[in-house]
Amino acid sequence: MQLNTLALTLAAAVSSVAAYPITGDDVNCRTGPGTSFKSVKTYPKGTDVKLSCQTYGEVIFGNSIWDKTQDGCYVSDYYVKTGSNNMVTGECPDNGNGSGGSVYQGKINRTEIISRAEYWTKQNVPYSMEKTYPDPQGRYYRTDCSGLVSMALHAMAPGYSTVTLPQIAVAISWDDLKAGDFIGTLGAGTGGSGGHVTVFQSWVDDAHTQYWSLECANKEKGCLRQKRNVKWKVGSNTAKPYRYTKVIN
Repeated sequence: MQLNTLALTLAAAVSSVAAYPITGDDVNCRTGPGTSFKSVKTYPKGTDVKLSCQTYGEVIFGNSIWDKTQDGCYVSDYYVKTGSNNMVTGECPDNGNGSGGSVYQGKINRTEIISRAEYWTKQNVPYSMEKTYPDPQGRYYRTDCSGLVSMALHAMAPGYSTVTLPQIAVAISWDDLKAGDFIGTLGAGTGGSGGHVTVFQSWVDDAHTQYWSLECANKEKGCLRQKRNVKWKVGSNTAKPYRYTKVIN
């Protein structure tokens, strides 16, 4: 009798989970929170889906939240009408916290780069050129602009500088930018306050004149997500885009 009661209670709890409609046409549900993961199911427009949990992943039209449905796969929250720009259910365990499977100084995918950067920006970690703060695995990185980028890339700790970051990157064009690339005034003569660098999350809109940046900005703002114009300057140096040599495209 007790087992039957427990089963009925669990069934009632599952049935009471809110369902949210799919807003796009034939939306893919994938094995992980990003378009690089295999599609295992397709939801027609108007399908009501129930969520098991939510996590952070690849940015889709400015939205980095992915919803794990009760079908066991992930769909971009951009295509799910939850009525909120934030999470509406619990966060999935072992996801969205920078623990995406890369090893220290190894290859890393774009979803994990963004997730790791957000690990600091969502906490608004205070800015400092001297102090350090742990990454999701407990390794300490410097909490300035280049420290955050180094941490996001899972690169050498306590972090490269704006002078040395080009050693692990290649210059790219603005048209080639993808989530997880970085933008900065880098190289010789940019040490200290002479340079700055940010992680590129996504374009603000189709005009591609502004982008969403994940960065440790300064002592007043700390580490945060904010809009930036393209080709911003530090002194006479103009920001340029770069790609990590170990990123998995």
